[in-house]
This record gives sequence, structure tokens and C-alpha cells, in this order.
Amino acid sequence: MILLGFIALATLAATGTKQLRYSAAAFLLVALAATWISTGVASLAQVAVTGCSGLVAAALLFVAASDARYGEEPGWRVWLATAFAATATSAGFAALRTVSAETPQLPLFGGDPTGVTVQVAAFWLLASGAAILLTARTAVRMSLGAVLMITGVQLLVRLVTGSSLALTLLFAWLEVVVALVGAFLIINERAAIDL
Repeated sequence: MILLGFIALATLAATGTKQLRYSAAAFLLVALAATWISTGVASLAQVAVTGCSGLVAAALLFVAASDARYGEEPGWRVWLATAFAATATSAGFAALRTVSAETPQLPLFGGDPTGVTVQVAAFWLLASGAAILLTARTAVRMSLGAVLMITGVQLLVRLVTGSSLALTLLFAWLEVVVALVGAFLIINERAAIDL
């Protein structure tokens, strides 16, 4: 439960900051917490691959920022994205959950073998990423929204019966490729601004 709160706060920090470097650092915290949450339902190899892809994606966005001043002012968009994410997470978990309807015993800290915290975290990341994409004006916020959504999909893949390391590798590579595309767009946007 504490890790769910940590993911929510780190996502809000990534969404609310103006500087891309701070957003990338907050995304790294989100990726590490999401990896930690999935330890109860994933193998060690899957957890390692997911953690590494989150680290690489955050590093790519951090390097693309080039300095601490570059970013996008979120303004009112952060409140709209947060309200949308909270509503969509509640609705998504109520309608789409695949875990038992019984009240599970959730651990205060650490992995959850029932998968409830994994699903809630996945729905939160998917909803937050979609909200950021809907309210983004520049490549900075679009890149952040896309990597948040892929991290949410990676969590949902953990719950698929018999999910393999190959599927985990596929989504890890997708996260890195999306971060590379985002970094490319950010660098081009910076070059256009500097002209």
C-alpha cells in the first residue's frame, strides 16, 4: 500500500514539475516503485528487465533535457490530468479488475502476490499517461505520458497467466524505443527554439 502511494506521489511530481530533468528523475522513481510492486507476481528476470528499461528510459529523457531549465509549464493541465487519472483509475479498477472480489490481505510494504496493488498501479499509470497525453502541448509532456503508459502496460503483463520473459523483453524494448523517440523529438524541439 505504501508503494501505491509512492507511485501516485512520484507520478504527480513528474506531472507537476516544469523542468524535464526533474520529470525524468520522478519517472525513474515511478519505474522503480512499479518494479518493486511487481515482485510478488513476477520472476526475478522479469523484474530486472523492467527495472533496467525504466532506468534507461529515464536516463534518455534526462540527457535529452541538456540543462535544468528546459521543460514545459504544466499550469492548469496538472490538475486536469490528476482529476482524470483518479476518476479513470477508480472506474477502470471497478470495471476491469481480474483479481478475486474477496477482500485481500494487502501488504503494507513490498510485493503483493494477489495482484491487487499491481492492477491499481497499472490503471493509475495508464490513466495518468493518457491524461498527460491529452493535455500535452510539447514533446516533453508527450514523452512522459507515453513512458508512463508503457510502464502501466508492463505491470498488466505481469498478471497474464504464463507471461514469459519474451513478452517482458518486448515491452521493455518498446519503453526504451518510445523514450528514444521522445528524446529525438525533444532535441529537435530545442533546436527549433534555439534558432
